[in-house]
Amino acid sequence: MNYNFFADKSDKLKVLDFIFNETDLLVYDLASPYGQEICRYTSVEEMESKFDFENGDKFSNTFQLWSPRHKGEPIFRKVELNPKYCNGYTFRYATEGWGLIQLYFGGIRNDELNQSHIGHFSVKGASKWEDINNDKGPVDAWNWKEIEITSRKLKHFIRNKLTVRKIGSFGVLQGANMLEKQGIKFR
Repeated sequence: MNYNFFADKSDKLKVLDFIFNETDLLVYDLASPYGQEICRYTSVEEMESKFDFENGDKFSNTFQLWSPRHKGEPIFRKVELNPKYCNGYTFRYATEGWGLIQLYFGGIRNDELNQSHIGHFSVKGASKWEDINNDKGPVDAWNWKEIEITSRKLKHFIRNKLTVRKIGSFGVLQGANMLEKQGIKFR
Protein backbone atom coordinates (compact mmCIF):
# COMPACT_ATOMS: atom_id res chain seq x y z
CA MET A 1 0.00 0.00 0.00
CA ASN A 2 1.25 3.44 -0.93
CA TYR A 3 -0.45 6.81 -0.65
CA ASN A 4 1.11 10.15 -1.54
CA PHE A 5 -0.21 13.50 -0.42
CA PHE A 6 0.65 17.16 0.04
CA ALA A 7 0.61 18.42 3.62
CA ASP A 8 1.67 21.59 5.39
CA LYS A 9 2.84 21.69 9.00
CA SER A 10 -0.68 21.84 10.43
CA ASP A 11 -1.73 18.85 8.29
CA LYS A 12 1.28 16.84 9.46
CA LEU A 13 0.48 17.59 13.09
CA LYS A 14 -3.09 16.35 12.52
CA VAL A 15 -1.74 13.10 11.06
CA LEU A 16 0.57 12.66 14.04
CA ASP A 17 -2.23 13.50 16.48
CA PHE A 18 -4.36 10.80 14.87
CA ILE A 19 -1.53 8.28 15.12
CA PHE A 20 -0.90 9.00 18.82
CA ASN A 21 -4.54 9.29 19.89
CA GLU A 22 -6.51 7.00 17.58
CA THR A 23 -4.10 4.10 16.93
CA ASP A 24 -1.73 1.90 18.89
CA LEU A 25 1.15 2.67 16.51
CA LEU A 26 4.60 3.34 17.91
CA VAL A 27 6.63 5.97 16.05
CA TYR A 28 10.38 5.54 15.47
CA ASP A 29 13.02 7.39 13.47
CA LEU A 30 13.66 5.75 10.10
CA ALA A 31 17.33 6.59 10.62
CA SER A 32 19.07 8.21 13.55
CA PRO A 33 21.29 11.27 13.26
CA TYR A 34 25.01 10.45 13.09
CA GLY A 35 26.36 9.17 16.39
CA GLN A 36 22.92 8.66 17.97
CA GLU A 37 20.48 5.83 18.56
CA ILE A 38 16.94 5.57 17.19
CA CYS A 39 14.32 7.56 19.09
CA ARG A 40 10.80 6.43 19.82
CA TYR A 41 8.31 9.29 20.05
CA THR A 42 5.33 9.41 22.38
CA SER A 43 3.57 12.69 21.56
CA VAL A 44 2.96 15.31 18.91
CA GLU A 45 4.52 17.93 21.20
CA GLU A 46 7.73 15.94 21.51
CA MET A 47 8.01 15.60 17.74
CA GLU A 48 7.07 19.21 17.04
CA SER A 49 9.85 20.38 19.37
CA LYS A 50 12.44 18.22 17.59
CA PHE A 51 11.54 18.46 13.90
CA ASP A 52 10.98 21.24 11.39
CA PHE A 53 7.69 20.14 9.84
CA GLU A 54 7.51 23.22 7.61
CA ASN A 55 10.74 23.38 5.62
CA GLY A 56 12.77 20.77 3.79
CA ASP A 57 13.18 18.57 0.77
CA LYS A 58 11.24 15.52 -0.31
CA PHE A 59 10.91 13.25 2.70
CA SER A 60 12.78 15.59 5.03
CA ASN A 61 11.22 13.87 8.08
CA THR A 62 11.06 10.07 7.92
CA PHE A 63 9.56 7.63 10.41
CA GLN A 64 8.72 3.95 10.82
CA LEU A 65 5.40 2.94 12.40
CA TRP A 66 4.80 -0.35 14.21
CA SER A 67 2.19 -1.94 16.45
CA PRO A 68 2.63 -5.05 18.62
CA ARG A 69 -0.47 -6.37 16.77
CA HIS A 70 1.69 -6.52 13.65
CA LYS A 71 3.84 -9.18 15.27
CA GLY A 72 7.32 -9.25 13.83
CA GLU A 73 9.75 -6.88 15.52
CA PRO A 74 11.44 -3.70 14.42
CA ILE A 75 15.18 -4.16 14.00
CA PHE A 76 17.48 -1.35 15.07
CA ARG A 77 20.54 -1.95 12.90
CA LYS A 78 23.80 -0.17 13.56
CA VAL A 79 25.23 1.32 10.36
CA GLU A 80 28.98 1.85 10.27
CA LEU A 81 30.06 5.18 8.78
CA ASN A 82 33.34 6.40 7.40
CA PRO A 83 34.26 9.32 9.68
CA LYS A 84 36.16 10.91 6.79
CA TYR A 85 32.83 11.60 5.04
CA CYS A 86 30.55 12.01 8.07
CA ASN A 87 32.08 14.82 10.12
CA GLY A 88 34.01 12.36 12.28
CA TYR A 89 31.03 10.14 13.12
CA THR A 90 31.46 6.38 12.96
CA PHE A 91 27.86 5.13 13.20
CA ARG A 92 24.14 5.77 13.05
CA TYR A 93 21.15 3.43 13.35
CA ALA A 94 18.39 2.39 10.95
CA THR A 95 14.93 1.03 11.84
CA GLU A 96 14.04 -1.94 9.64
CA GLY A 97 11.42 -4.66 9.40
CA TRP A 98 9.23 -6.26 6.76
CA GLY A 99 5.92 -5.06 8.17
CA LEU A 100 6.78 -1.52 9.23
CA ILE A 101 4.69 1.33 7.85
CA GLN A 102 6.70 4.24 6.49
CA LEU A 103 5.60 7.81 7.13
CA TYR A 104 7.60 10.40 5.20
CA PHE A 105 6.90 14.13 5.34
CA GLY A 106 8.08 16.53 2.65
CA GLY A 107 8.73 20.19 3.38
CA ILE A 108 8.85 23.50 1.58
CA ARG A 109 11.99 24.40 -0.35
CA ASN A 110 12.35 27.17 -2.94
CA ASP A 111 8.61 27.94 -2.77
CA GLU A 112 7.73 24.31 -3.58
CA LEU A 113 5.97 21.88 -1.24
CA ASN A 114 7.40 18.38 -1.55
CA GLN A 115 5.12 15.36 -1.32
CA SER A 116 4.51 13.28 1.79
CA HIS A 117 3.96 9.52 1.80
CA ILE A 118 2.70 6.52 3.73
CA GLY A 119 3.38 2.99 2.59
CA HIS A 120 4.48 -0.53 3.41
CA PHE A 121 5.38 -3.83 1.83
CA SER A 122 2.73 -6.39 1.02
CA VAL A 123 3.42 -9.98 2.00
CA LYS A 124 4.01 -10.74 -1.70
CA GLY A 125 6.44 -7.85 -2.12
CA ALA A 126 8.34 -8.66 1.07
CA SER A 127 8.56 -12.35 0.09
CA LYS A 128 10.37 -11.42 -3.14
CA TRP A 129 13.18 -9.88 -1.05
CA GLU A 130 13.25 -12.32 1.88
CA ASP A 131 16.13 -14.46 0.54
CA ILE A 132 18.22 -11.40 -0.33
CA ASN A 133 17.56 -9.51 2.92
CA ASN A 134 17.49 -12.46 5.30
CA ASP A 135 18.78 -10.31 8.18
CA LYS A 136 15.22 -9.00 8.64
CA GLY A 137 13.91 -12.40 9.70
CA PRO A 138 11.06 -14.37 8.17
CA VAL A 139 8.29 -12.53 6.33
CA ASP A 140 5.67 -14.86 7.81
CA ALA A 141 6.56 -13.69 11.35
CA TRP A 142 4.44 -10.60 10.61
CA ASN A 143 0.65 -10.39 10.85
CA TRP A 144 -0.04 -8.96 7.40
CA LYS A 145 -3.79 -8.78 7.93
CA GLU A 146 -3.28 -6.46 10.93
CA ILE A 147 -0.71 -4.37 9.04
CA GLU A 148 -3.21 -3.87 6.22
CA ILE A 149 -6.01 -2.99 8.66
CA THR A 150 -3.79 -0.40 10.33
CA SER A 151 -2.53 1.13 7.08
CA ARG A 152 -6.05 1.32 5.65
CA LYS A 153 -7.20 3.13 8.80
CA LEU A 154 -4.36 5.65 8.48
CA LYS A 155 -4.91 6.10 4.75
CA HIS A 156 -8.66 6.49 5.27
CA PHE A 157 -8.08 9.24 7.82
CA ILE A 158 -5.71 11.14 5.55
CA ARG A 159 -7.69 10.61 2.33
CA ASN A 160 -11.24 10.96 3.68
CA LYS A 161 -10.87 13.32 6.65
CA LEU A 162 -8.01 15.64 5.73
CA THR A 163 -7.90 15.69 1.93
CA VAL A 164 -9.85 18.55 0.32
CA ARG A 165 -9.02 17.71 -3.31
CA LYS A 166 -6.78 15.56 -5.47
CA ILE A 167 -4.12 16.14 -8.09
CA GLY A 168 -4.06 12.85 -9.97
CA SER A 169 -3.72 10.23 -7.23
CA PHE A 170 -2.16 12.69 -4.75
CA GLY A 171 -4.31 14.01 -1.95
CA VAL A 172 -4.09 17.72 -1.16
CA LEU A 173 -4.71 18.34 2.52
CA GLN A 174 -6.37 21.51 3.80
CA GLY A 175 -3.23 23.36 4.90
CA ALA A 176 -1.38 22.47 1.72
CA ASN A 177 -4.32 23.72 -0.30
CA MET A 178 -4.02 27.08 1.48
CA LEU A 179 -0.29 27.19 0.74
CA GLU A 180 -0.98 26.76 -2.96
CA LYS A 181 -3.37 29.69 -2.85
CA GLN A 182 -0.48 31.72 -1.38
CA GLY A 183 1.76 30.85 -4.35
CA ILE A 184 3.52 27.69 -3.12
CA LYS A 185 3.82 25.12 -5.92
CA PHE A 186 3.53 21.36 -5.44
CA ARG A 187 6.42 19.12 -6.27
